[in-house]
Amino acid sequence: MLVTPSHSYILNDSEFNAIYSQAKNMYGDLSPYHLRRSLGAIYSCLAAYPRICAMRVDLRFAQDTWGGNPDLPKCFQRTDPAVITRFFESLKSQLKEEHRRKGMMRDVALPDYIWVKEQDDSHYPHYHLVLLFNKDVYAYLGNYQDHDAVNMANRIRKAWCSALGLNFPEYASLVHFPKNPTYIISRNDASVRSQSYRDFLLRIAYLAKERTKYTGDGQRSFGC
Repeated sequence: MLVTPSHSYILNDSEFNAIYSQAKNMYGDLSPYHLRRSLGAIYSCLAAYPRICAMRVDLRFAQDTWGGNPDLPKCFQRTDPAVITRFFESLKSQLKEEHRRKGMMRDVALPDYIWVKEQDDSHYPHYHLVLLFNKDVYAYLGNYQDHDAVNMANRIRKAWCSALGLNFPEYASLVHFPKNPTYIISRNDASVRSQSYRDFLLRIAYLAKERTKYTGDGQRSFGC
């Protein structure tokens, strides 16, 4: 989505530095470049939609061997760097199909997003995401517990399972929704710098932290 944001949404240098400093105290060293890119994705969405719904999601790989022994596989998953691209393509495909069924193809509401790839002491990296939707179209993740429900939580889970080449719902738990995973932010929230908007930006800043950023395969560790 290439929409020129209103200057009223954009933090000035003093405001940016305040958010950066507060987030650095919370999360450790941050990438100013990644933080500015993340904020730019939010500004663009607010320029396009009066209200946005932001959804925080974590994506992990399966434990695919018994006891870490490669000769004892539990499952065969696709772990190549293109997995995140396959995830987004699968999610978009599901949304397009839903709109097609409803006869709304002119107004397909595809998400903008911010993603980072990290790795701690686990065998595989993991992903942290923020999905940014037009709130007037998508505003809820839905019931996490009902794998038969038609909702955004299950679309996300199905997209990740598809990207890995694993079965849903058997591997649905590889998608984690952290505490307080959704935020509703309006243009007015952004323009007046409401506390809820500032809290949201601090939550977003977590994705700009330097610690555990994964660069082991020479591929990107950040995208938006």
